[in-house]
Amino acid sequence: MGRPGYLVNYVAALCEQNGRLFDSPFVWQFNPEELPLNPRQQFPQARRAFLEIGFGHGEVLEELVQRHPDTGFVGIERRPVRVKKALKRLHRVRATNALLIRANLELIANPLFVQGSFDEILINHPDPWPKRRHERHRLFRPETLDWLAYLLSAGGAVEVASDQAEYFFRILGLFEEEARFGSLLPPPFYTDKPLPGRVMSRFEKRVRAAGRPVWILRFARK
Repeated sequence: MGRPGYLVNYVAALCEQNGRLFDSPFVWQFNPEELPLNPRQQFPQARRAFLEIGFGHGEVLEELVQRHPDTGFVGIERRPVRVKKALKRLHRVRATNALLIRANLELIANPLFVQGSFDEILINHPDPWPKRRHERHRLFRPETLDWLAYLLSAGGAVEVASDQAEYFFRILGLFEEEARFGSLLPPPFYTDKPLPGRVMSRFEKRVRAAGRPVWILRFARK
């Protein structure tokens, strides 16, 4: 099946813009005809492949690439200024196992990557779009679990963290109702406590320091 015309045009414009905006070995530059991408080919020595969707300023990726040199990391973010901030972090630690992609999240589901590309996907604090008229912009909808299942290898895990109660528990309900996923946390299948060894984003640290909860779920593809 071919890609919709608007998507073909978007990808072509995105690739051209990214070529102008970024000059770094940590930016995954590609041409439209190369889609879908295979991250495992980019990290042939890596044992695992990891995707962070919406990496913000890149502080989580910065920590993870140093902790796990045997993992290939891919980060996606739509705002160029955030990509540039994350690039500074990766250059500072001289990472050899990370690539960033600047793209709207819509591209992930069309698909941007080959099936089974990742062993783990991290989504920290997705925008809740709290107003009802904006709800269609939310990342998590029933079809989101379709492309998460597509992107993950068998047994691969997805982790979501949020400080927005209504949105978080709606996301949790989607996973609980999806037979292709099973929780990696015991009932009630989430926690608001920091998990051992888990890297917290700068935003999460601020929220917890203010005494507000952050909820976390982890589900694996069966």
